[in-house]
Parts: sequence; structure tokens; C-alpha cells
Amino acid sequence: MDLQKLFYVSAFLLICTAKAINPEAEALLRWKSSLVRANSLSSWSISSSTCSWFGVTCDAAGHVTELHLASVGLNGTLHAFYSAAFQNLSVLDLRNNHLVGVIPANISLFLTLTVLDLSYNNFVGDIPYQLSKLHLIVELDLGNNHLTNPEYAKFSPMFSLKLLSLDNNDLSGTFPQFIANGTNVRMRSLDLSGNAFSGPLPASLPEMIPRLRYLNLSSNGFSGFIPRSLSRLQKLKWLCLNSNNLTGGIPKELGMINGLRKLLLGSNSLGGSIPDSLGQLQLLETLGIRNTSLVSTLPHELGNLTSIRRMYLAYNWLLGSLPPSFARMQEMREFGIRGNSISGTIPQEILTNWTKLVDFDVGGNLLTGSIPSQINNCKDLKFLSLYGNNFTGWIPVEMASMPYLQLLDLSQNHLTGIMPSDIGNATSLKMFDISFNHLVGELPAAISSLVNLIVLDLASNKFTGIIPNIDRKQFSVLNVAENKSLGESFCAFCQLTLLRILDLSNNQLFGELPGCFWNMKDLQSLDLSSNAFSGEVPASTYHNTSLRLLHLSDNKFTGCFPAVIRNFKSLVILDLGNNNISGVIPPWIGESNPLLRIIGLRSNMFSGSIPWQLSQLSHLQLLDLAENNFVGPIPESFANFSLMRQTSMMLPLAEINIQSSSFILSLSDVMDIIWKGHEYTFQGRNAFVTGIDLSGNSLTGEIP
Repeated sequence: MDLQKLFYVSAFLLICTAKAINPEAEALLRWKSSLVRANSLSSWSISSSTCSWFGVTCDAAGHVTELHLASVGLNGTLHAFYSAAFQNLSVLDLRNNHLVGVIPANISLFLTLTVLDLSYNNFVGDIPYQLSKLHLIVELDLGNNHLTNPEYAKFSPMFSLKLLSLDNNDLSGTFPQFIANGTNVRMRSLDLSGNAFSGPLPASLPEMIPRLRYLNLSSNGFSGFIPRSLSRLQKLKWLCLNSNNLTGGIPKELGMINGLRKLLLGSNSLGGSIPDSLGQLQLLETLGIRNTSLVSTLPHELGNLTSIRRMYLAYNWLLGSLPPSFARMQEMREFGIRGNSISGTIPQEILTNWTKLVDFDVGGNLLTGSIPSQINNCKDLKFLSLYGNNFTGWIPVEMASMPYLQLLDLSQNHLTGIMPSDIGNATSLKMFDISFNHLVGELPAAISSLVNLIVLDLASNKFTGIIPNIDRKQFSVLNVAENKSLGESFCAFCQLTLLRILDLSNNQLFGELPGCFWNMKDLQSLDLSSNAFSGEVPASTYHNTSLRLLHLSDNKFTGCFPAVIRNFKSLVILDLGNNNISGVIPPWIGESNPLLRIIGLRSNMFSGSIPWQLSQLSHLQLLDLAENNFVGPIPESFANFSLMRQTSMMLPLAEINIQSSSFILSLSDVMDIIWKGHEYTFQGRNAFVTGIDLSGNSLTGEIP
């Protein structure tokens, strides 16, 4: 009897357990089991109600209606996801995970889906055309994957769709036919950016998608003119066509889209002028037309853009002056017009009224006059770039009272006087560049208060003395070239353990070079050229794998070829020219410094034969051994310099990136070289020059 009761109780429990594991829960657990380390789904268990599981939403009847699993670290595929049990699923949000594989076509069988978001994963393969059978779908986001072209001809009209995002995939061809062939009356947002679409933009877009509010076709290969018909999209708020191959100017009709808030047309070859009509866009907050080959003055009508916050006009052919009417744009946060030919002064009323300004970049123009003291009204300013103009006068003392300023670039102007004594009050400064001016005097002691400074460039001025408390700085870049002995205590530079670029060239430094320079583990570029250092280049047992540029030319170094160079495995440029170094070139250079691209040993006292091991340097482009005492034949292996024979295989010189939380500074490897009696800067196009100069020696035999 007891056994019989036990049997009935066990049977009852099994029935209850079976009922507890409903088909939807079973399907979700099956998919979970296919994932790799689904730690975020630990609550998915038969011991709890499905509707209490993480990311699961149910209706009143207990059916799964929504699945929200964005950014939870899921790894795996969707192959095991489909189940006919999901009869009520309306939202499937799996964005920003690590899902892989193809998107299964059976997702289209979830006929109740209104939102499908699989963006920011690693899906591959064609976009399943079956997704177009989701007749209730409102939002479809497949962006930021590696998806390829679907079978467009098999796509059905998606009349309920309001948002379609296919951005940053591997799609190509002309504007997608399934959009072009139908009328998508409900669509509000279309994002095809970051693909390889090409061909013209359809002039019929206003008829295809008449209620469109957000259109992003940027970073593709679309060509031809910007259709004037886009002005009929009267509900449009965002129009992003930047980074394509568009030509034909900016249509004046775009000024008729009254509700436009963002207009990005940059990085095209539009040409032409800036239409006055853009001044009618009184709701516009962002205008981006940088790098578009515009040849234009700045229309004073743009001053009517009283809602504008960001205006990017850099790298065009803009002429004339900054219109005083711009002072009416009192919401301005970011203004960039670098790399043009804007002249005249900065109107004082602009800086008086732009009190919310955060980023002001007018570098690389023809601006004149003094730097307006009204800059002090911009209390929130973080980035100020005035480099490469014709500003004169003193640095305004008001700059010292800008508490949030992080980047200050006043280089390549005609500023005079001394550095403001209160500069130490700008304690947020991370980059301070006043190079190539006419500043004089000693550096104020207050500069030691700039405890956040990463980049300090004082080059080509007439500063004297020393840098106060230099050993306390967290410098990544320090350039004091071409001053008046800013290095009396140059051993202190060795204490800058985070330094990556150090330039002490063209000062009045003398004596023996301290060996501590070789112990700076992060140092990538060291320029001590054009000083009066003497003695031998010191040796070191430390192997610096970071150093890429070493400039010791135009000093009075003696002794043999520096053995320390053997420790620099990443060296790209070596310049020892115009010293008194003697002896032979060691044969180990071919193996110890395999990345060398430039070797400058001109005007020394080297002797002996030229080692054939130099031809082992497969990256070598310039070899300057002129004006020495080399004898014997030219090594036959010199005919085999691989890169010199294949200039098409050259890569640009690598950049040194200095990165902080607020900016990235990229500095290219640069070297001024005397080649065949002429001075060149080894940068840009000249970085691809190749050659060998062996003149002024006593070589014999045939030229290989």
C-alpha cells in the first residue's frame, strides 16, 4: 500500500514539473545551453517562473512578449533560438553582444515581432530576405555587423516599418532596391551609413519615404549631385551625407527644410559656395561642411542660426573675414574653421557672446591682430587652437583664469613678450603649445602648478633659464628646441619617466651626454642635435625597445660608432651626421636594427670598408655616408636594397600617438636632411624618397 502511494505521489510530481516547464521556457533554456558561458542568464532556471527571468517580459497570460538582452556579454549563435512556442513575441533586443554566425531565416516566423534589434554583434552572411515577411515590424536594426547583400528582388514591401538601420556592414551596390521600389509611408528613420553603396542618390526619395525624419547615408561611395528634391522632405530633422563622393555644390533648396537640426555634408568634393539660404534653418544645431572643397566667403546670413551649437567648416578654401553677425549664435559650443584662408581679426563681440563655447579652432588661417581678451568670457572653454595665423602682441593674461582649458595651441604666430606669470592658474591644461613665436624671458615659476600637463612645446622662441620643477611633471612630449639654454640642468630630463618625445635640439647644451637618457623606457623620439655635446656617446646595458628616432647630429661627439645603438631594436631613424666619430661601421647593424629606414653618418671620420651587412636592412630608404674616410669597393649587395627597388611597397612613416581622455595627438616621424646639398624634411611625400650618398670618400672599383 505504501509503495502504491509513493508511486502516485511521484507521478503527480512529474506531471507538475512537466507543466511548470512550459514550451517557451523550454525553448529559452535550449538556446541558453547553446551559448558560451551565459553567466548573465543565471536566473534562467526551472526553479523559477519564466516571467521572473532576467530580460524576459510577459503578458497577463504569462506568455513571453519581450526579450531585452542588450549588452549582457552573450556569446554564441541564434541557430537554436527559434521555437514555434513564441506566438506572442513582439520585441527581440540582442544588441551589443558577441553573437556570431548567420541570422537564421526562421526569425521571420515570429509573425508578432514589432522590434528586432541585432545590432553591434558579429553576424555574417546575407541579410535574410524572409525578414521582409514580418508584416508587423516597426523597428529593424541590423547595424554594426558583417552582413552582405540580400536578395533584394525577393524582398516584400514592409509597410509597417518606421526605423531601418543597416549601418556599418558590408553592403554594396546602388541604393537598395527594396526601398527604392516601394512607398514606405511610415518610415521615419533610415540609416545605411558605413557601407559601400555607390551610384547616385535617388531624386525620388521624397516620394519613397515622405515622412522621413532621420536620413543617414554617410561613409559610402554615393556620387553625383545632392538631389534638390530633398527639400520636399519637410519633416526631416537629420540629413547626414558626409564622407561620400558627392559633387555639384550645396543645393540652396536645403535651406527650405525648416525643421532640420543636423546637416552633415563634410568630406565630399562639393565645391561651390555656402548658400545664403542655410541661414533660414533657425532650428539647426549642427552644421558640418568641412573638407568639401568650398570656395566661398562666410555668408553673414549664417548669423541667423540662433540655435546652432556646432559648426564645422575646416579644410576648405574659405576667404574673407569672420562676420560680426556670428555673434548672434549665442548657443555655440564647438566652432572649427581650421585650414582655410580667413583673414582679419576675431570680432570681439563673437567671444563676448559665445559664453557657452567649449571648442574654438581657427588654426591654419590668416587671422591678424591681437588675441582678444574677451576670450575670458568663455568660461567653459576646453580646447583653444589659434596656431598658424598672424596674431601679434602678448599672450592675454586672461587666459590664465580659464579653469577648464585643456588644450591651448598658440604656435606659429608672431606673439611677443613674456609668458603670463599666472599661467599656473590654468590647472586643467594638458597640452600647451607656444612654439614658433617670439616670446622671451624666463619661464614663470607658476608653470610648475600645471600638474596635468602632458604636452609642452616651447620650441623656436627665446626663453632662457630652466623649466621650473621639471622633475614633477607627467610629460609625454617636451620640446624646447631652438631657445636660449633651456637645459642647464638637463640631467633632470631623465626623471621624466613617462616621456615619449624629447627635443632639446638647437640650444646651447654642452658637456658629456648623461647615460640616463637610455633608461627612459617609453622614450620613442630623442633629438639632441645642433648642440655642443662632446665625448663619447655613453653605453648602456638597458635595452630600449621603444626608441624609434635618434638625432645626435651637429654636435662634437667623438669615439667609435655608439655601441648603445645595438640596444634599440625599434630604431627607424638614426642621425649621427656632422660629429667627430671615427672607426668602422659595425657589422651587427644589419641584424640589431632591422627597422632602420634612414641612416645619416655624413661628415664624420668613419673609416674602413662599408659593411655589406647594411644591405640586410630591408626597410632602408636613405643611406648617407658622404664626407668620411671609407675605402675599398662598394659592396655588391647594395644593388639588392629591396625597398629602394620597390618604392610602391613603402608605407608612410609610423605616427606616435599621444592619447589622453580629452584628445589624441598624432606626431609623425620627421627628419630634416641635407641631401645632395639641399635640405629636405623627411615627412609627407618626401618620406618616400630613396637614395644612397657615398660622395667624399675614397671608394674604388665599379658601382654595383
